[in-house]
Amino acid sequence: MKDQDKVVGEHNPFAKMGMIQFCAISTIVYLTFPVSLIFSYIAFGPLLTKQLITALLQDFLQTLLVAIGVLILIIWVIVHYFGPKLVGWFGV
Repeated sequence: MKDQDKVVGEHNPFAKMGMIQFCAISTIVYLTFPVSLIFSYIAFGPLLTKQLITALLQDFLQTLLVAIGVLILIIWVIVHYFGPKLVGWFGV
């Protein structure tokens, strides 16, 4: 029985969705947060709900990682290119 759960659990339908379709689903889930998870659990079962939560968490962490990387790049560019000018402007 556990082997069947592992095989079924490996096939995540949310991982193969297109970006626009997953964006629409995640927006609906985020906007109606507790109700959507309860509805998903009742209508689709615990496995699909777990896969949905896993896909949403993975998408959030990837977005957070990209945002932190872009922020670090922006700070580096500001310090590297505008650093000497900022020192001259503020007299530090």
